[in-house]
This record gives sequence, structure tokens and C-alpha cells, in this order.
Amino acid sequence: MTPRIRSFSGAALMLVIIPIIAGLLACMPVPVGDPERSHVDPGLNGAWVFGSDNDLGVYQFLPWDKRSWLMMGTEIEAGDEFEGELPDFETPEDYAAALENFSIGKDGITASSVVLYKVWLAKIGGKTFMTWEALGPADKNGRTPPEMWFVFKVTKNDANQYELLMLSSESDLFDDIPTPEDYDGDDYASDMRRKFERVIKRNVDNKELYVEEPFVLYPLSKDAQGSAFDLFGEVIEME
Repeated sequence: MTPRIRSFSGAALMLVIIPIIAGLLACMPVPVGDPERSHVDPGLNGAWVFGSDNDLGVYQFLPWDKRSWLMMGTEIEAGDEFEGELPDFETPEDYAAALENFSIGKDGITASSVVLYKVWLAKIGGKTFMTWEALGPADKNGRTPPEMWFVFKVTKNDANQYELLMLSSESDLFDDIPTPEDYDGDDYASDMRRKFERVIKRNVDNKELYVEEPFVLYPLSKDAQGSAFDLFGEVIEME
């Protein structure tokens, strides 16, 4: 199988990502926390339906080490030889049902591309935050970091569901921090991360810090988990 991984950095990523995260202005110009000092939450391992309202996708958290995950995201599509029509995906349950009841492949459901992230957790102000760093291109000097990150406050609603509330870089609470356009140094993300974290710590429960609507990670059954793995296998070789 020929790999067809689609991975981007910076603004390019935001323009092609699954529509549920199309809010370019909400993205943060710095990551939150230190991936070298983080710890993986085993409860997040595996595949989930991730979405808000009617915008849904399948995301899989694969532990990279004890500190971070490699996370893959994709959308369900009809295979080239699929007969009939896919149901409308209006709820996470619809997505889960498709993974459980349709075969994976050209005569069933498939996927055509994948977005990739490095993901880690951090504790700030007594709350858990999650940073998604898009995996972009690399050269002989190493991987080029993105210019923007997705950062969420993470709340476990019950034993099987997580709520992710996205930080918004457009919040007025960040107004005293220099913008990338006003920065004269060499590494904005490293130099400004602590400043952003101090604002987050002081305002961790302030609604003005976040976008209005949360995203939710919905759990999948054991059968749907296996299908999700096979779905990603349609795009990248996973054996």
C-alpha cells in the first residue's frame, strides 16, 4: 500500500483540516506545557469520535512514549465501489454505527487522507490542558515546528467521555502579550509560552479565555475501535 499521509504546518494545516476545527483565529501562537515533562493519560488511548454539532471525525491517540501521543484524524468516506448511500452523520452515534456496520475498503467505508499531531498534556491552574502540534515537514536540520497550535482545556465528563474547550488566541485577556508581528526575537513560541501560561493560570475558569462551544471525544465500542484502526490503515500502512 502506498502511504498517502497528509500532514501540514502553520496556516496551511488550518485551511485543509477536518471542518470541525476550521476556526483559524482560535489557534494559539504558542504551545502550552512541556512535552518532555508530560505524562500520557491511558484513558485517552485508542480511537474516538471527535466533534461538535454536526461536524465529526475519527481520531486515534497512539502513545508515542510515556509523555506524548501520535494522534491521527480522518473522516469517513464512501469507497469507490460502495453501493447505495452513506447515512447522514448527524451524531457521534451515527459515526460509531458506521464503523460497526460497514466493511472497510473500496466496497464499504474508507478514508482518503489523515492529519497528524503530536499531543501532550499539562497542568495549569489545577486544570488539565492538551496541546496539539501539527506534524509538518522536515529537512536535514530537523522538523520544522508549526506557527500555531490547538490548545484545549480537558474535562472528563464521565468514565467514557472527554470535553475539550479550545483556548482562543483572540481573547482580550492576551492583549498585553506581544503578537508574533511585534516580536523581534528568534523563537516566539519559546519566549512567549510562559507569558501565555501565566494568563491562563490566572483566568483558568474565565469563559472569555475560550471559544464558546466545546468539542467532545465520544467513546467507541471494541468493534468500532478495530474498524477505526482499519480505516486509518486505508491511508497509511500500519502493520
